[in-house]
Amino acid sequence: MVDPEIRVGIDVGCRFHRVGIAGPDGTILEEFDIPHSQEGFQDFFHRIEHHHQALKLTVAVAMEGFNGYARPLDKLIQKLGYTLYNVNNLKLARFKQIFPGAAKTDRLDARKILELSHLKDQSPMAKNRKLGVYH
Repeated sequence: MVDPEIRVGIDVGCRFHRVGIAGPDGTILEEFDIPHSQEGFQDFFHRIEHHHQALKLTVAVAMEGFNGYARPLDKLIQKLGYTLYNVNNLKLARFKQIFPGAAKTDRLDARKILELSHLKDQSPMAKNRKLGVYH
């Protein structure tokens, strides 16, 4: 059994990142955009800390692609001690094909990342990393 945690999904963009925060049951707590800037990162961590304090749960962040436009946010996430998962872009695209939603949007991608990260605890395939959520 996996301990409950706050889940954060990030759709990484070059200027803005779309963020979704979900409770341990998958309920969306908050969705927002942050600019790829120090101010945006501060807002990101402030919002996560709000939920962390309210729910008293650990935080796990899933984002597509380390390095590139994910930097330096990925390093800041790790520095704060949050669990960080890398979502494989190709496997995320296939997941969206299997479980389609509306037309491609950053909001949809952030939600699909949250769904995929939730599945990693539910499916032996996901635990085996076949769904593309890597620690």
